Amino acid sequence: MTMYNAKDWLVVDTGLRPADENMALDKTLLLAMSEGQIPGIFRFLRFEESALVGYHQSPEQELNLEFCREQGIAVQRRLTGGGALIFDPTQIGWELVCRREALPPGDMAALSRRICEAAAAGLSLLGVSARFRPRNDIEVEGRKISGTGGIMDGNVLLFQGTVLVDLDIPRMLRVLRVPLEKLDAHAISSVAERVTSLKALLGKAPELTAVQKVLLDGFRAHLGLSFVQGDLPDAVAALLPEALAEVRDAEWLGINRRSRDELPLRKATLRAPGGTLQAEMLWDSYGNRVRQVHFSGDYFVQPRRAIVDLEAALRNVHLNDVDGIIAGLFEKQSVDGFGLQPEHFATVVRMAAKDA
Repeated sequence: MTMYNAKDWLVVDTGLRPADENMALDKTLLLAMSEGQIPGIFRFLRFEESALVGYHQSPEQELNLEFCREQGIAVQRRLTGGGALIFDPTQIGWELVCRREALPPGDMAALSRRICEAAAAGLSLLGVSARFRPRNDIEVEGRKISGTGGIMDGNVLLFQGTVLVDLDIPRMLRVLRVPLEKLDAHAISSVAERVTSLKALLGKAPELTAVQKVLLDGFRAHLGLSFVQGDLPDAVAALLPEALAEVRDAEWLGINRRSRDELPLRKATLRAPGGTLQAEMLWDSYGNRVRQVHFSGDYFVQPRRAIVDLEAALRNVHLNDVDGIIAGLFEKQSVDGFGLQPEHFATVVRMAAKDA
């Protein structure tokens, strides 16, 4: 096994790939990094047309799956949280995989800011005024041009982002679960006021290699990283088949599918500083108890398994005990919710309990 201690980050461009291959590569990079088989990686990636839901989301809730099937649009689940993303070959993905100590100290919110500021500085070299927008976006003149997100697996970090080089807004809205009657000129105009692309800003789409170069320049200047170009390490290629089988398994995409029973299903949505939090709950009104609750939505939480543990801790508990259970788990696991606090989870549970 080759051990790496090099200061330089290895820059790899894995090219245009299907969504399942890109997700499997994320898994293998995390594993290879945790085993000390690779140096810090800065990966550029592109996707064949696909729709990716965040780790905590349900494809059935977020996407028009029938349209995706008709159009041959692949559906996959990311390792990171956040909202649904629509990819096509015009967009560029970038990601860092490293030991946590390879980047500035701080919680995930602080680290997200530093990374986004570096990426924004790089994009600004193209002639646009890019800047960080809390909690994890990059914007130009108030319109989003890049979204980011990350996870920690032990001491290993995966942080990734996208750059909208071009954007087909009408098609994006068809892929997302937007009712047909709302897919009008007003809806398209509304999205265009909030999201933009390099092509829209510059008048033409820059070369992909130019976008890659300025991103690396931004990370050099703002985080002091040094890079060497290279190929994907052999250790990653060796791990890829097993990871590919995992993400192609129906269980991976179906993580958020739940069984139902005779108890009433209650739902609630809370928009909080740390994201949009949804709760679906099997509710025992006679005993005033939470039988089972499932959290989903557009948010980031570290450690990622904290949500699974929280759902397990909230099985068959009295509503009056919910706040204490959630606060205790946040403290025990040192949960970082990127702005989401224990009271937000408790609030959305109480909201669901009151749902008629």
